[in-house]
Amino acid sequence: MFKARINAPLESSIIETMHERALEILQEIGIKVSEDRVLRRIENIRGFKIEDGWVKIDSALMETLIEENRMRMKGMGGTEDAEEVILSIHPYSTHILDPETDEIRPLTTQDLIASTKLIDSLYDWGVRGTTPGAPQDVPPGLDRILQCKIGYEYSRTASHRSGSHTGPPFENYYQAKYIQRMAEALGQKMHFNVYVISPLKLEGMSIDYAIPYFEEGACEGVHVVSMPLAGATAPVYPIGAFTQCIAETFGGYAILHEAYPNIPIHPGGIGAYHFDMKYGNIVFGSPEQVLMDLIGIAVNRFYGVERVHGVRSLRTMAKKVDVQAQVEKAASAAVGVLTGPGAFIHSGGLSLDEVFSPIQLIMDCEIGRYLSRLAKGLSFSEEELDISMDVIRRGAQKGTFLAERTSLIDHKKLYWYPDLFDYSLLHTSRGQMKSITDRAKDIISKRVAEHDFILEEDKRRKLDEIYQEAIRNLPGRP
Repeated sequence: MFKARINAPLESSIIETMHERALEILQEIGIKVSEDRVLRRIENIRGFKIEDGWVKIDSALMETLIEENRMRMKGMGGTEDAEEVILSIHPYSTHILDPETDEIRPLTTQDLIASTKLIDSLYDWGVRGTTPGAPQDVPPGLDRILQCKIGYEYSRTASHRSGSHTGPPFENYYQAKYIQRMAEALGQKMHFNVYVISPLKLEGMSIDYAIPYFEEGACEGVHVVSMPLAGATAPVYPIGAFTQCIAETFGGYAILHEAYPNIPIHPGGIGAYHFDMKYGNIVFGSPEQVLMDLIGIAVNRFYGVERVHGVRSLRTMAKKVDVQAQVEKAASAAVGVLTGPGAFIHSGGLSLDEVFSPIQLIMDCEIGRYLSRLAKGLSFSEEELDISMDVIRRGAQKGTFLAERTSLIDHKKLYWYPDLFDYSLLHTSRGQMKSITDRAKDIISKRVAEHDFILEEDKRRKLDEIYQEAIRNLPGRP
């Protein structure tokens, strides 16, 4: 079997040096922690030294915790032969690219319901996710709670998932507690991310709303993550930005792991990000970010992480379904899929993750299926060669192989047949010159119209009761 694969772009000696320098950062500079409750929990633990809120961590303790995590991750990666196409939806959009008018506008409740139905209907195409964003036609504070409710009501992925809650991000403790109650009503537990704010600060919104859950022991699990921007919140050199991310991710993990030993706390993936000096924002889909994603695979594998979230992406900065969007998405996804298995993230997303586009989601499905077929490779076996020899002997006399059983049956195993792209020649298209955008619109209309899932009435009633209580108790409501 011939399979296209990209090898790790960094030598192990370079990654080992980055690892050593990251531990040096933690021992000499440390992580800034503003939350007194966390500081009190670690002040007497050997290996931590607290100076004016900066927690300096002994390298020996870090090596122990990193090795323990590496052993825990061992065997958790996917197999190199995994073939299922998975397209993940991110829940951060605030706007929608209207498929009928081609205009960008704020995401409404009805948009969100229709989009969630579309996402759920594409489960057989490998789409996984619930809601693509928060409705903007409700008061601030209720948007994420309503987003969660809609996800449960119209998405099998959300309502049927056992174990951890995978709903929308929450932005404060008020939202979190109502989203938690909705999760519990469906037999799920909370699981969320805590961000180390670059450079080297374990503080901010995510840790603020997480602390009450930590103190109560009321969450299923936590991932500690960091998103350093090269040149803005981290050194402009990729090696420096990645080294800082290693320090932030494992430093934050060590602090919370030791402060709250009864809560499943894990380090997230290591990554560094392209910052655009012209516009002052993070950039996805650029050649630099594609290269950083590729480097991230090698760095994460050093720490025992085989499936790396964020390196098999369909990300773009484009605002419309245009050439920029398709080039950036296909380029970043191609690099990711040629490194091994994993999910495509940011499906249907535009402008980083600000805009959701139903049309782009259909196109992303096709891009994902195309690239996954590419990654599967071609079979070159002696058995197939022996069969081919017999076929050639017969075909040489007939002048064609179209009637051969191997052609009639095995072509389905060898060839990928697109749902959206058109492989016909001009003279065989029979005048069906519909644009790819119009074909995507037809798929959207059909899928949404045929969507037949809705949450059971008793569970819907529970969610309604929780949401109505959230409305009554909304901060600032008279």
